Amino acid sequence: MPLYDFRCPQCGLEFEVSRPRNNAGDPAFCPQDATKAERVWGPVASFFGRDRGMPEIPPLPPAHDHGHSHGPGSHTH
Repeated sequence: MPLYDFRCPQCGLEFEVSRPRNNAGDPAFCPQDATKAERVWGPVASFFGRDRGMPEIPPLPPAHDHGHSHGPGSHTH
């Protein structure tokens, strides 16, 4: 689920709220003083990656530019 950033106009606390994308526009309230918070716009963070049980993806091997090929059994330029 994506994380959305909010800032409390009363105390200045910045916090994140995790919610489905279709609820992104719902109001959020400061966990310290319950003031209605303002959305801070920026990139949306999502939980994807190894920290959620996904396997590590090995890096790609270095590219070697030896021209192009015309298919199996053909020569390169």
